[in-house]
Amino acid sequence: MALVRNLFIFSHLLPLMRTTNLKFFPCDTDENVTFVNCRARPLTYIRPIKSHSVESIDLSWTKIHLVQEHAFDGLPNLHTIKIMENCLPGKMRALNDRHCKMKIHKDAFKSLHKLENLYLSGNSLTSIPRLPESLKFLDLQTNSIFNISRHLGTPDLETLRLSSNCFDTNPCNQSFYIGEEVFRHLPKLKVLWLGYNNLTAVPRGLPPLLEHLDLRENTITEVSEGAFSNLTRLEHLNLEWNCQRCDHAARPCFPCPKNLPLALHPNSFFAANSSLFFLSLRGNSLRTFPQGLFTPLVRLQRLDISDNLLACAIQNGTFFGELRSLTWISLIYNYEPLITFEELILSPHISNMSRLENLLLSGNFFRTLSKESLKVLSQLGNLKKLELRMNFINSSDLTFVKEFPSLVYIDLSQNMLNFLPQCSNSSSQLVARGSCRTRNLYSGSHHDQPVIFRDREASAESNVWESDQSNVLEVLKYNMSDIPSNDCDLRTNLSYVCTLWDFRQRVCQNELILDLSQNDILFLYKEMFLNMDNVVCLDLSFNYMNQAIKGGLFINLNKVTFLNLSYNRLDLYYREAFSELKSTLKVLDISNNEFHFQMRGMGHRFEFLQNLISLEVLGMANNGIGMRVDQRLISNSLKYLYFSGNHLDVLWQSESKYTHFFQNLTNLIYLDISNNHLKSVSPEVLCNLPGSIEGLTIGNNKLEYFPWQNISVLGSLCHLNLSNNFLYFLPPRETEFGANFSVLDLSHNHVSFIPEDFFSKADSLQSLYLSHNQIKELNHQRLPAPFKNGSGLRDLTLHVNPFKCDCDSSWFADFLRTTPLNIPHLTTQVLCGFPESQQGQSILSIDQRSCQDIYGSSAFLVCFFFAAMFTVLPLLKHLYGWDMWYCMQVLWAGHKGYSQLAGLNSRYLYDAFVVFDTSNQAVRDWVYNELTLRLENSGHRRFCVCLEERDWIPGLSCIDNLHNAVHNSQKTVFVLSKGANGSEAMPGVIRQAFFMVQQRLLDEKVDAAVLILLDEMFPKLKYLQLRRRLCRKSVLSWPRNPRAQPLFWNRMRMALSSDNIKSYDNKMSEGFI
Repeated sequence: MALVRNLFIFSHLLPLMRTTNLKFFPCDTDENVTFVNCRARPLTYIRPIKSHSVESIDLSWTKIHLVQEHAFDGLPNLHTIKIMENCLPGKMRALNDRHCKMKIHKDAFKSLHKLENLYLSGNSLTSIPRLPESLKFLDLQTNSIFNISRHLGTPDLETLRLSSNCFDTNPCNQSFYIGEEVFRHLPKLKVLWLGYNNLTAVPRGLPPLLEHLDLRENTITEVSEGAFSNLTRLEHLNLEWNCQRCDHAARPCFPCPKNLPLALHPNSFFAANSSLFFLSLRGNSLRTFPQGLFTPLVRLQRLDISDNLLACAIQNGTFFGELRSLTWISLIYNYEPLITFEELILSPHISNMSRLENLLLSGNFFRTLSKESLKVLSQLGNLKKLELRMNFINSSDLTFVKEFPSLVYIDLSQNMLNFLPQCSNSSSQLVARGSCRTRNLYSGSHHDQPVIFRDREASAESNVWESDQSNVLEVLKYNMSDIPSNDCDLRTNLSYVCTLWDFRQRVCQNELILDLSQNDILFLYKEMFLNMDNVVCLDLSFNYMNQAIKGGLFINLNKVTFLNLSYNRLDLYYREAFSELKSTLKVLDISNNEFHFQMRGMGHRFEFLQNLISLEVLGMANNGIGMRVDQRLISNSLKYLYFSGNHLDVLWQSESKYTHFFQNLTNLIYLDISNNHLKSVSPEVLCNLPGSIEGLTIGNNKLEYFPWQNISVLGSLCHLNLSNNFLYFLPPRETEFGANFSVLDLSHNHVSFIPEDFFSKADSLQSLYLSHNQIKELNHQRLPAPFKNGSGLRDLTLHVNPFKCDCDSSWFADFLRTTPLNIPHLTTQVLCGFPESQQGQSILSIDQRSCQDIYGSSAFLVCFFFAAMFTVLPLLKHLYGWDMWYCMQVLWAGHKGYSQLAGLNSRYLYDAFVVFDTSNQAVRDWVYNELTLRLENSGHRRFCVCLEERDWIPGLSCIDNLHNAVHNSQKTVFVLSKGANGSEAMPGVIRQAFFMVQQRLLDEKVDAAVLILLDEMFPKLKYLQLRRRLCRKSVLSWPRNPRAQPLFWNRMRMALSSDNIKSYDNKMSEGFI
């Protein structure tokens, strides 16, 4: 049956074979066997691989610490080898890997004549092995290579990475050296990385074709004249952090001697027809630049001179006039220590950079923008991005925004702007005049301030958008134009759900963005936004706004499509809120405004949504919404609603009036209700969700129940996320999934079994995520529909499940080997959980052949057994019948053991009478401490021993006691040894006992003698020789090897338990009996 069962399984899986290639398990390989991926595998040595198709192999992040000479001989067509970070150097090494040592044979790569790319970074190498001449790319970063004086023998090398071989976490206590001869033999070198190497000067003799040179974070104190004069093709030069500025350093800092700046000369960067495109002089304590330094750099477009001391140079520097081709410049963090300027004054020469598109002025510490500076900026006709972040600006007239028609991004975040109005007239006069001047919150008189709002703090909840996007915040702010827009259509992009950042990218691309986040804005009023009608995206998040939003506040922003008001304390009670933006606003984020929602007894309304007829995306996450709110959200335009981090568990717990909370969002496509503390979703709630929903996220709740039987009401649903819940089982019946249902995420739950019928109608399912559950095995006879041939499933996750690994589940391992499905972490995290002996092993490591041999050869074993019985056994009986009978008797006797027959020796009081020389102390000790203890107190059978000094009757004559002892014992044991003085004479008791035993043999036909010889060279008595021939097992010798003593005691028990006469040699017994 097992054989038939496996054949049935393989008939289903056979069409699926061919695609997923595990030929080099535990490593992965592609379908064409050109790339072998062994990254982060549990490998300690390079396994022999023979293949002419493999072109690339990755052995990084393993425990391989030895590369032998012939390790890659079976891969003659290799062009890429990666062996990275297997043994990090210095302080970078993990605590459990302190004593690792990487050894690479000097000729390990020499025979690979097609090798072009070699990655050896992070291996603590102290020397460079011999390299093939075909090499074009060499990565030796993060090693311990300090001196390179001989050429590498790679004339075609184009990229050489040698960074991080000598710095604070990988110290070498010397200066890195690379000789000119090395560069002379690298005529084609284009990219050279020498950063973090303790270089004290720019290397000499650099290859003339060099295009990219990285010298960051060395100890170079001077760039001499003509240092790069021969590098006419150099495009990228990085000299940052050589003379470091340490007053705000985040890491160990190493300034130049006496805190001097990097010494530059007028011709430091001179090169005829210079091709330099990017230059970084960041963090070099520079205060000014020599006149004419940038003049030869006619093609320079990007210049980074941030983290210097150029505060005064920004105000009056003339070097800006030399940068006419520049399009991007970074001047951030050039402040003077302990000095904050009253206003920003920009050098008039900045206006000469007519091509400038990006100007970064963050971290220069000033209070306001001067009119003269704005006049300078207005002459930059191509300026698109102006960054003024982190400057302590507390006063700014935002009307300048309209004066820069080319600007698409203005960053005023992380300042101290408040825009508090101060007017001498009443509020009614203020409205009549239509404007109100602003003043500094922290200077001047406060007597004309309006009502003081209650002090408050920004929320400390998760990030403004998604928690997993926190590391993207700064990148998006500074590099928005570099990030492509994501496809947010759930039907076409199954693996990605758009966040609010994605929608910001879409609606704000090439439009004016004004970022006022992380300031001190206390409240909003319409005069704040005068002459800002060209602003399309406005970010007011992370402020201190504590007010009720009413109509008219944004009346001057008639083009705003994106509005971010998250992380404030806004009251959204009024119906007229945002009404002035109803025709333009598409994306609104009011997340993390939980202050008013947490007030007890306070009611809240969301009627303003009905007025926003263009609103498509709404963020209401982390507001703690749970009671006293509108019974329904109403909108005909809303498509994406982010409602995570609220309290739907309270809304849906007892009152049925909130069952229809989302029903009137008639065009809703995506709904996120994760982190709402839900323990279940009732069928009524699910049935009253908008039928237009295509994506539903209910993850990170406490769900123990989900109404699968009602999911069919969401006919448009294609993406359902139920991850990170407490679901224990799936219903064992058919579930009506919609025709477009394609993604189901059940990861991070407690599901232990997948019913066969549950997915039987999920014909359009393409992605199924089952990782981090409790699945132990799948029923091969009732295989779920997605696992069968012909299903549309493409992606499947199974990692971190405690799978059962035995022969019964061997079919599943073969399924994983042959399936065309994309299964992430298949070779690394799909592991065995049971039995304990296999725990932690890859499920693919099950030996299929052994299991198939057991199942498939059972009939063969049965046939072989019967054939042996009916053919071989009769033949053996005919030839060796008597021998076989004897062997069986011996085996049976060994199994049964020896026992005394009932009633046979009932007339004997003792099993043995031990006769020995009582005057010999050594013999006495052996008898009492060895023989008596072994026979009377241990073993399967305990013997009763008679001893002269212990068991003889006092007062009775010696001859009578001796006679009684011999005739009342079944056996008489003679312990023979030389005398105490070395004589061979026997005591009289032993002689008399011997005569009595012999008399019993003649009278009673009972041979009761057992002789034990304690000495190695006992006299060769004729009786002993005869006794050995007649009855060998009754003559025992005490072994000198302690390991042989158990055998002696076993023979002793056999001699006492058996009849000596039956053990006589048949050839000699007739003459004695």
